[in-house]
Amino acid sequence: MKSPLTAEALDAWRAMLFASSHVVQALGADMEEDHGLPITWFDVLGRLRQAPEGRLRMHELEEQSVFTRSGITRLADRIENAGLIERVRSSSDRRGVYLRITNAGIEKLDEIWPDHQRSIWQHFARHLDASDLRALQRAAEKIKAAREESR
Repeated sequence: MKSPLTAEALDAWRAMLFASSHVVQALGADMEEDHGLPITWFDVLGRLRQAPEGRLRMHELEEQSVFTRSGITRLADRIENAGLIERVRSSSDRRGVYLRITNAGIEKLDEIWPDHQRSIWQHFARHLDASDLRALQRAAEKIKAAREESR
């Protein structure tokens, strides 16, 4: 059976994969250099800050995480040891545990955010015009929606 994958689709995939990898590596290097914080920590802290009450269950964080899934428990342990998140028992489910961002975690995000925005501009946004950004966002949202529908 012949694959429905066209040369154009394969080229687009390769370009997207390379660009994504390059940008993530560059953002991570900048964050490490400027703030001594791995980008995976920033991802976890950002997800928790955006969550209702600043907290998520471990499996929710795992589902939302962009950079890591298999080592999320160990990652959470390291971030907790740094005082940026904490584990909190659920009041409605004694076995349930949430990860919640601490005030120190919020302060760390506030410290990092201006430099991270600069880094996103430098390694990503400045290379694209408004129409490129809209097309990229539409394409990414289609792929995200298809993933969510398949769950």
